[in-house]
Amino acid sequence: MAVNESQPLYCGSGMDNFHTSYKNLHGYISLIVCILGTIANTLNIIVLTRREMRSPTNAILTGLAVADLAVMLEYIPYTIHDYILWERLPREQQLSYPWACFIKFHSIFAQVLHTISIWLTVTLAVWRYIAVGYPQKNRQWCGMRTTIITITSAYVVCVLVVSPSLYLVTSIAEFLEMLDANGKTVKSIALSQYVIDYQQSLMNKTALAAATTTTTTAAELDLGATDMWHNATQTTAEMLLSIVNSSTNSFTSNTTTSTTTTTTTTIAPLLANSSSLSTEVVRNITVYRLYHSDLALRNKTLHNATNLIYSVLIKLIPCIALTILSVRLIMALLEAKRRRKMLTSNAANGMKPIVNGKVVEQQQRPRKNSKTLEKEKQTDRTTRMLLAVLLLFLITEFPQGIMGLLNTVLGDAFLMQCYLRLSK
Repeated sequence: MAVNESQPLYCGSGMDNFHTSYKNLHGYISLIVCILGTIANTLNIIVLTRREMRSPTNAILTGLAVADLAVMLEYIPYTIHDYILWERLPREQQLSYPWACFIKFHSIFAQVLHTISIWLTVTLAVWRYIAVGYPQKNRQWCGMRTTIITITSAYVVCVLVVSPSLYLVTSIAEFLEMLDANGKTVKSIALSQYVIDYQQSLMNKTALAAATTTTTTAAELDLGATDMWHNATQTTAEMLLSIVNSSTNSFTSNTTTSTTTTTTTTIAPLLANSSSLSTEVVRNITVYRLYHSDLALRNKTLHNATNLIYSVLIKLIPCIALTILSVRLIMALLEAKRRRKMLTSNAANGMKPIVNGKVVEQQQRPRKNSKTLEKEKQTDRTTRMLLAVLLLFLITEFPQGIMGLLNTVLGDAFLMQCYLRLSK
């Protein structure tokens, strides 16, 4: 990946090497994870929805399993196409219009369900903390009806918050790609008008910036800017002309010799004017990619707001909440352990508990204390298991939130050098 010398360097060649080497393994690893995760979440749903297993905690776990199951099922065709079969597919199938539509659906669907999963995990931590810290209020605050309403709200609110923002900032853009004899892309040029307009506006800004910083005379600047604009416009016009010629060749058989030339001959004038095309182009194709929408390109605030929603609302806030809840759960576990130790110590010393001002007889104590201690131990075991889940969640989600925030703060240089290399 070439790095613009005017941009700060955040990630060097080591990131590129890691991305290239891991990309070959990612498809197979993610496919195995998705298959195993699909089986595991299906079993979780079957077990947790049994009548004898119904409880507020298990209801949240069921909602969590449904979201994770949907994410993994949807990711399977994506990883097969984009990683496992990618090199075996012709370029037209790699970036076809139906696949671009699926990618747009994938980008929204996966993020929505992942957000649901995150906030259900936070809900699970809150419910567990109430059960441990406020057991007398547990039935009132965390009853089955309240839990079902909370789970439903998580699904509805996440869809309403995440979907519109992602839909507004993405669009399917059309590009022309020139391919060599091996099917490799030599050059790619935007065909969607809004992308062309945006690229031309960037060229205008670049020309104006150069005009204010260079020591060249004003006349030379005007000439240089005019030439650059003319060349860019000519390149785009010639490319569009070649597409028209190519399309005409596909549907017309009785034309003159000048219009029935091959694709290579059609784009020959462009090759002569472009020093970057050193490889002979044998054909050109139309491909479709998920791209920034016209609204996002022209409204930087919307783009940054979407990044902040992702990094702060979806990642950092849940992680901070889970960190606080995890600490409180650990403290509650230590307090429960201290309380059990005190009860055990009292029993060993032959001390009799006093209830309502009366001493409980010795023969009544063992059965009551045994049931109480066993219930507390079961509660602690459940809390430890959920605490381990929360800590694993923090390990995976916190770095993503930090990366998303840095992406917003540091801009495109960090996005291209680091974020896109690690986002997969």
